Amino acid sequence: MRDMKAIALCVVAVMGLAGVVMGEEMSWKAGVARVRITPDKAIWMTGYGSRVKVSEGVAHELYAKALALRDEAGKAGVIVCADLLGWPAGTSQRIASEIERRFGISRDRLVLSCTHTHGGPALWHPHQMLYGVRATEAELRDVEQYTQNLERKVVDVVGDALKGMRTARVSFGHGESQFVMNRRKKTDKGYVIDVDPGGPVDRDVPVLRAEQEDGKLLAVLFAYACHNTTVGGDCYEFHGDYAGFATASIEQKHPGAVAMFAMGCGSDANPQPRGTIDLAREHGEELAAAVEKTIAAQMTQVRGNLRTAMGSARLAFAAAPTRKDLETQLEQKDIYYRWQAKELLKQMDRDGGLASEYPCPVQVWRLGDQLMLITIGGEVVVDYALRLKKELGAEKLWVAGYCNDVFAYVPSKRVLEEGGYEGEGAMVYYVQPGKFAPTVEETILSKVHELVAETGTGKGN
Repeated sequence: MRDMKAIALCVVAVMGLAGVVMGEEMSWKAGVARVRITPDKAIWMTGYGSRVKVSEGVAHELYAKALALRDEAGKAGVIVCADLLGWPAGTSQRIASEIERRFGISRDRLVLSCTHTHGGPALWHPHQMLYGVRATEAELRDVEQYTQNLERKVVDVVGDALKGMRTARVSFGHGESQFVMNRRKKTDKGYVIDVDPGGPVDRDVPVLRAEQEDGKLLAVLFAYACHNTTVGGDCYEFHGDYAGFATASIEQKHPGAVAMFAMGCGSDANPQPRGTIDLAREHGEELAAAVEKTIAAQMTQVRGNLRTAMGSARLAFAAAPTRKDLETQLEQKDIYYRWQAKELLKQMDRDGGLASEYPCPVQVWRLGDQLMLITIGGEVVVDYALRLKKELGAEKLWVAGYCNDVFAYVPSKRVLEEGGYEGEGAMVYYVQPGKFAPTVEETILSKVHELVAETGTGKGN
């Protein structure tokens, strides 16, 4: 009888310990929501300067999706991923301000990410980037109206994710996918956009999984450092490119779950091969398979609290063009060079000069001690992710570009010195006054390490 009592006491003790462990595993709350953001009428697309007319139909529905996470201390953060080329600063600011007003989520606890699909709609931009060159007045109004509606939808979908939060187990892991290829090819005429099999790439697929108490998948957030440019500018149908096919595949396999894609530091990489919707589907299926393999394996449980910090890296421009330079540029044949000159001259007249620097948003999220998410604004080249993995360790790290404000390409010192599209040429399309100064990389990395230290000492919000 004494033996039976001892066994019973052991069983009770083990069950109690299991309950403590399970309580730790399920210490997060998570909520997810999505909203369709496909334009309901033909409007200008963005991503390719070669397009000469508004959209002509839909190949893929576009979505904005929100994942809300709340730690056991009650602190909540939200990650938004949208099928867009990028968030302009003004759009991000308006969305963030309304989310803080309505839901109390401070700016550092909101990540606005995008898939960087080149098959998405144009958003209103103060310089009417890409679309303004050829758009009519009516078409300009359509872009502005779409952007206003989008902002409301994003705020509402964040509210839905917060409202739907439930007890969840959160875990993190890494997969791998192979279709990314460096696109900076060295030639006698400098660096051009082409296939460079020997160039640096990041094949990592970071994956964050949230599951319900019954083990059912609630949400999966993943990334890849590769341009969403499988489909070219000759396509006038809205589509999510490979990322859209990847998320759709995962959601089909897990009914009720929401799959979200965030772009990594892949501005100097393209998918290969590329050129058709079918190839985008193939790449999407490959990426989805990498995610499925990761979530089916043993992932690292995320325990602890959410610590966040955010700041701006002030990126200095190199020598700015003079008024005479811009007036001469107005005579060039290329319409985008003329457009840049016209817009910069207007800025000169309004502000008395051109901007000498740009505030690049940088963010750090720590989820317990198991995951550190670093976000950098702009179209970030792969060197940043590779360097940070060396400096901070790759196992617990996730570096995302294209977050909060996509304002220009962000070259490393190497890419800046080599030149080419990512180093300087793309500044024309972003209507910036010129390339960044050689300090660009160290300025960003200094801000990253400052925020990493801030969150690591518990001083983050």
